[in-house]
Amino acid sequence: MKKLITLFFTTLLVAGSLNSFAQKLPKRESVNLPEGRNILMQASLNHLGHANGRTTIDIVINKKGDVVSAQADRKLTTIKDKAFVHKVEEAVLAMKFNSDMRVPNTQRGSLTYSFM
Repeated sequence: MKKLITLFFTTLLVAGSLNSFAQKLPKRESVNLPEGRNILMQASLNHLGHANGRTTIDIVINKKGDVVSAQADRKLTTIKDKAFVHKVEEAVLAMKFNSDMRVPNTQRGSLTYSFM
């Protein structure tokens, strides 16, 4: 009986920790992509550390769907930690979008993420 109670409380503790962790993951607030573009590979932001606030990243996508530029919009970004914002920019650079050979050589868009 004692083992069962210990197992129950351990399970409860782990579940509570996972729930708390899940709430701290970044949330994509808004996406402003060129028409016809879809995200094929998301930015991996879970390992960047901790920050509070929002960051808006302006992106440039080529015909192949590669992100060729990712720069934080200094007016819309509320996170003051420049190293953290730079990590978000690097993660967004690794994103992949669908290719479209009918569009201009480059297209612009933006992604806004909230961190808490």
